[in-house]
Amino acid sequence: MTKKEIRKIQLEKRIQLSSKELQDNTALITSQFKTRVYPSLEFLLSYYPLLEKNEFNVAICEQAIIESRPSVKIAWPKIMFNRDVMEAHLIDKNKLFIKNKFNILEPLDGDVVPPESLDIVFVPLLAFDKKGFRVGYGKGFYDRYLPACRDDAVKIGFSFFEAVHKIDDINEFDVPLNLCITPTCIYEF
Repeated sequence: MTKKEIRKIQLEKRIQLSSKELQDNTALITSQFKTRVYPSLEFLLSYYPLLEKNEFNVAICEQAIIESRPSVKIAWPKIMFNRDVMEAHLIDKNKLFIKNKFNILEPLDGDVVPPESLDIVFVPLLAFDKKGFRVGYGKGFYDRYLPACRDDAVKIGFSFFEAVHKIDDINEFDVPLNLCITPTCIYEF
């Protein structure tokens, strides 16, 4: 199937999850996440989840990292629409956030973290395949951003569902994840 076909099916499937299924699967994913040791960690690029689309709440994993590594610096993406690019901006919970035109909460300001400084990147997705390639929301911001990250930066996705067999229209611009965490296992690529 193509990304467009997978995107439609997986989004509908995710939206159909009951609040109990979301709660149970979130607990399982969080438990899986906490079994991993994340070495050298100074900068994490996370994001604000689209809860209205039943996206996994990565804030729980952000908090787990902060508890184990209090000195970690958290950044969230900020879309620079005038240049059609994404930047990582350090967040401060006491500062202002604003929803962009895609209804995604992002920091109003904050120091920019260069992509080569990131140690871990939480990557939003709707689906992923057995090779670590992902289907996102179709705007390509992460596909353009991830190649600028260091080769050893750990790219992590979170999914309530297991891997799809194959994404037919993977291209040279697609960057695979290193890990995808589901309620039942951690896929390593």
